[in-house]
Amino acid sequence: MKSPILKYQQKVFREYSKDIKLPPNYTYPDGNPIKPLPPIQTKTNGLMIVGTYPSARFESRKATDGSNKYRLIPIGDTLQPFGDEKYFDGLRTRRLESGFGLRKYFLDELGLDFTDCWITDLVKVFLYKKEHIESYKAFDPYFKIQMYRNDFINLGKNSINWLKEEIRLCNPKVIVTLGFEVARVVSEKKGVKAEEILMSDIDHPDNTNGIPTVYAPHPDACRRFEKWRKVMEMRVVLVREWLDN
Repeated sequence: MKSPILKYQQKVFREYSKDIKLPPNYTYPDGNPIKPLPPIQTKTNGLMIVGTYPSARFESRKATDGSNKYRLIPIGDTLQPFGDEKYFDGLRTRRLESGFGLRKYFLDELGLDFTDCWITDLVKVFLYKKEHIESYKAFDPYFKIQMYRNDFINLGKNSINWLKEEIRLCNPKVIVTLGFEVARVVSEKKGVKAEEILMSDIDHPDNTNGIPTVYAPHPDACRRFEKWRKVMEMRVVLVREWLDN
């Protein structure tokens, strides 16, 4: 008999994209399909981590527009949310910075490993940014695809029922969301500033079934800005208190 978690993972893979109204032909530039990424680290009754959306694997290619510059092109899905992965991109070894940052700025400070947590994303598919599309236009000037990154808030709202189902499966002691946008969607607080919500006290929103929820900076922000590293240090203290209790 299939476990409830396995059934959920299969359901995400089969039904998620259609449910949040992504087109059936949503692909990477070479035609490789962009698939939903279900949680792989699924430790229950502890810490649940909710990120924004999955990264992708990228390849360095020499542009064909006469510039002779190399461009980073998204070519395929990663293996899991916040995967601690390394791969060769054609020029050099590349790591998934979000997974590396999650370990460095958050999990190591708590004395936890990936396998000690339930790790997921609110939106479960890679989303194109403007720079991804501009990079590929160095190979195909007519390349067009919708920049769903700009529609993250709506996609996140469409994904709330999926998150609630995961929370029921995980039954966490505490939930940590990563990034301002996830905090906005989960808390349903409009017009709030990043500094305000990412430094707020623990919350119990309806969108996390009332489970204690901490809104934290995204690891990528911690990598770039000292301000957010200091905020993350304070978030770690708060999460540790709830886990210890």
